[in-house]
Amino acid sequence: MKEDRINIKQLLSAALKYWYLYALLFPMAIGLAYLYLRITPKKYEATAMLLIKDEEKSGQIVEEAIFDELGVLGKKKKSLENEVLILKSTPIMEHVVQNLELQYEYFNLEFLKKRDLYKNSPIHVVDWKPNSDNAVVDARIEIQNNGTYLLTEEDKRQYQGEFGKELRLPAGKLTLSYSRGKDIPGAVGLVISPPKEKAKGLLDALDVSAVGELSSTVTMTYKDVDPQRAEAVLTELMALYNQQSIDEKNSVFENSLDLLNERIKLISRELADAEQNVETYRRRFNMVEMSAEGGLLLKELADYNREISGTDIQLEILGSIESFLERNKDNFEFVPTNININNLTLTSQIQNFNELLRQRERQKNVYGASHPDIVLTEKQIKNLRQTIIDNIRSIRTDVQIGRNAKREMSSNIENRMASLPTRERELLDKERKKDLTENIYVYLLQKREQSAISLASTTATGRVIEPAESSDPVSPKVAQIMLIALFLGLALPSGIAFMVESMNDKIQNEEDIQRITTATVAGVLASSRKKSRLVVKENSTSAAAEMFRLLRANLAYIMPGKDLKSLLVTSGVPGEGKSFIALNLGVTQALAGKKVVLLELDLRKPSQEFEDLESTDDGVVNYLIDPSLTPEMIIQNTGLHLNFDVIRCGAKPPNPGELILSTRLRELVAYLKGKYDFVILDTPPVGVVADALQVKDMADATMYVVRAGYTRKADFQTINDIIQKDKLPKPFIVLNAVKLNKRGYGSGYYSSYYGDEN
Repeated sequence: MKEDRINIKQLLSAALKYWYLYALLFPMAIGLAYLYLRITPKKYEATAMLLIKDEEKSGQIVEEAIFDELGVLGKKKKSLENEVLILKSTPIMEHVVQNLELQYEYFNLEFLKKRDLYKNSPIHVVDWKPNSDNAVVDARIEIQNNGTYLLTEEDKRQYQGEFGKELRLPAGKLTLSYSRGKDIPGAVGLVISPPKEKAKGLLDALDVSAVGELSSTVTMTYKDVDPQRAEAVLTELMALYNQQSIDEKNSVFENSLDLLNERIKLISRELADAEQNVETYRRRFNMVEMSAEGGLLLKELADYNREISGTDIQLEILGSIESFLERNKDNFEFVPTNININNLTLTSQIQNFNELLRQRERQKNVYGASHPDIVLTEKQIKNLRQTIIDNIRSIRTDVQIGRNAKREMSSNIENRMASLPTRERELLDKERKKDLTENIYVYLLQKREQSAISLASTTATGRVIEPAESSDPVSPKVAQIMLIALFLGLALPSGIAFMVESMNDKIQNEEDIQRITTATVAGVLASSRKKSRLVVKENSTSAAAEMFRLLRANLAYIMPGKDLKSLLVTSGVPGEGKSFIALNLGVTQALAGKKVVLLELDLRKPSQEFEDLESTDDGVVNYLIDPSLTPEMIIQNTGLHLNFDVIRCGAKPPNPGELILSTRLRELVAYLKGKYDFVILDTPPVGVVADALQVKDMADATMYVVRAGYTRKADFQTINDIIQKDKLPKPFIVLNAVKLNKRGYGSGYYSSYYGDEN
């Protein structure tokens, strides 16, 4: 058996046999591709690049840069993944939809196609008041000449409306306007969607991804049928993202300003009272300046008071933050951080608290208010708030101890001041109180100014590196679609053809035989269109006759150097034409001048091919049973040629298997070999009964007949078994009933050279 290899010629031959499939499916594939390109709108891709700035290196004026003396810990780097989630969140895209009015879609209704109008629509939704949040309108609007229009909804209900006036629909109240300079042929399609649902649809066309692992830059792409709208969506999305980041940062500074303003109001009143007391005392006793000793004591006392005032400021700030946290137990707010906090741990805790608040806001934008991640974050915020309050109380205790020590030192100086004159001592005390209050007031004013500067100079988190810009259409890809159509137009009919061929388990041609057996194919015989048992006649030039002559010539190569005297003819199953071939081969040999005899050995079921031959009363069965009969008594001429005789089967025996084994049969064949030039043994199918195997000793070679379109490929196990186990002498194959109009056998050559007589 030969190995399976791809035969290009055979594949082409099989494909050409089903040419009508290609004629049908190839134009259909091209037509469907054209129709798809016709009805599918082109999509454009807009691209933009946004840098997510690291606030530590962004150049922004932040509280760490303003208050170096606080020693605040550095901020955590912003998680790029979180920012990508924010950019792809539904709430921010919903704002984009509302700002650009993308919930209103306008179409030009053409044949098999909807052309998006966007800014080129002659109608525009001025006002839409839906009856519910999920209200949807899908309508067709026909513009009329008198400033009115006819609105037809999807369910065929129609409403007459007037531009500029409110129209009541089942879903809500609609007001439309009309621009005469944008007239288009045909009706205008209008689809109104809920902004949230529209936003979800837009997110499907949005892609946000980081440029690289070491970069904080993201690339944003958005696909749309209108390039202007694609650019507008990305531009608005980046603007909203930056505005959201600015608002988030400003909330901290605004809280700081509120706290500082509250303290400044209180201190300003105390300072005014202190200054008034000093001025009144000086005027009352006509005192211009103090003595040198008093000035020196005042300077020392001022130094200690400055330290005490700083400590008092710390205590007031700690108390304010504690009060702020206690006051907002049920409503989380950003804690002011740009105020003087000398404890690094507390500063870090407050920053973490504010960062958790920012994280919660982002999660709300991405997941909604009741997501488990938000619940977990709020639990962390509550725990951290209580930790901050406990830490503040501990810090206040430590600060109070330090203040008491400084106050004791200040008391020593005050005792030294007791030796001063009474009036000078009293003035010194009033000056000290005024300076203390003034120091606090000046410090708070500085902090308020710094907070105001921070609020005014707040920058956005994102920086636009590449503005939104659309490209040429990215889909549908015309060349790709046409290539796919060409491929399918060829692949589908080819697949069907090869599937049909693979499901056909019958032998079709000589190549099929060569792939499944090593036996030699000695001849290929044509199928005759004439319903005649005899196709070979004297002077016949038909293709079938010439093929039998070619088979006769090929028999000389079966036994090189020897004379082929006897030929056993068999097949795998009945109906493959072995008796037909045996009869016509006998005529062919007789026409060549040989004396031929055909011995019918299918004792079980005699062939119908021999029924029209002249017959004697006795046949092979009679000869084997009756010893008195001689060979000459059962031999008769076929009537087809003088050199062609036949021995018929005769009576049907009850024991054909035993008769085949008789010695008298072998004596008969030996006699025939001596009298005739060529002996043909027509035996039963070897795949059905074993009779053919029993007469192998009487034949020089075996012809195994295969019928095209009839013999199954699985039946070749029989001939392969015969070859492998040497069950029959020199087996070879003859392929019968090949239609010359099938490709591969060149019927045109036979027809033109010999004439069409078959």
